[in-house]
Amino acid sequence: MARAFLPLDVVRIVTNELMREDDERKRTRADRESVRVDLSPASAYEAVTRQMVEALADDLREIKRRLDGLLWMVAGAIVIDIVIRLSGAGS
Repeated sequence: MARAFLPLDVVRIVTNELMREDDERKRTRADRESVRVDLSPASAYEAVTRQMVEALADDLREIKRRLDGLLWMVAGAIVIDIVIRLSGAGS
């Protein structure tokens, strides 16, 4: 005669399934981490190109910082203008 299906059987089945999925995730992650890409330049051209790209990235970061500062200055001037007009001192 077959034994009755108990609620604890569900817990055991789900736990085993979750453990299998976790093991599979760990194996997949380990496989991905074991493959490393060599990023060192293979030629002089690649090294010069990388330096140029890094310099361009630095320039773009500086332009972004300056533009952000300019936008904050304009927003601050608008807020100050609104406050002055609301206080009645600007007329």
